Amino acid sequence: LLYAPLTFSQNNDEEASEKKPIKIGVKAGYSLGNLTDNNDNIYTKEYESKSGLDVGVQVTFPINDRISIQTEVNYTDRGATRAGVQPAPSDELSGMLNQFLPLVGMPLVTDENPLYANFESEFDIDYIEVPVLVQFGWGDDLRFHVEAGPYIGYMLCATQNTMGMSEFYYDEGGNAEVMVPNPYYSPGNPAGGPQFVPIGAQDVTAETDISDDLRTVNFGGIVGVGLSKNISDKSSLFLNARGSYGFTTIQFDETFGQSHIGSVVFSLGYAYTLD
Repeated sequence: LLYAPLTFSQNNDEEASEKKPIKIGVKAGYSLGNLTDNNDNIYTKEYESKSGLDVGVQVTFPINDRISIQTEVNYTDRGATRAGVQPAPSDELSGMLNQFLPLVGMPLVTDENPLYANFESEFDIDYIEVPVLVQFGWGDDLRFHVEAGPYIGYMLCATQNTMGMSEFYYDEGGNAEVMVPNPYYSPGNPAGGPQFVPIGAQDVTAETDISDDLRTVNFGGIVGVGLSKNISDKSSLFLNARGSYGFTTIQFDETFGQSHIGSVVFSLGYAYTLD
């Protein structure tokens, strides 16, 4: 009669001793975001990486000495930059041109047939991302790990910043400058000048909210490596390097591209072991 309760108590003690403590942590990092489009779209090609900030909190649930599950909530700054001749924001100018372009046998300015200008453009897209990662680690005081898993991102805001002064062109090569009717032209008065004249350089500097053009939710995957060092019985510092890639395209309208957003992130953090 005494043996069974004693055995049960011993088993409970063994299970409690085998429990691995949960770790919580905070981190901040430097990211290089990128925008990729496999379709060579005129709106999204030639974009380059943009640096940003990543900060977050994490909770690590050890399964055994080798495997852990880590969940996170991160603020991420993603985007890309582009410089050179590219499709230009020109609604007001396009509307004016479309009044006379058919009269001279030229196609209308549309999203599929835009005007071009030479300027700098920068996309900024902020997300809250929630990854769930499986980590495989080796070591104790100094511990190395690899990690992989999915994430889901919720877009907070998205802006396009354009900067510069430029002439406008009808072609991507920047050869056919936009001409407008000369208000002083008179067939019988050469002093009035030619019938069409260049509009000259225009300021294209603007900040545009593009949130309505992009999907709010982004789903993707993460792979990474990390190194942690104990600094006390319950505290540790860690370094992490990871890459992420969004599986879903971010645009609603395929006219403006079918882009995937990704990043490479380097972060430094602090973790604390709970009792």
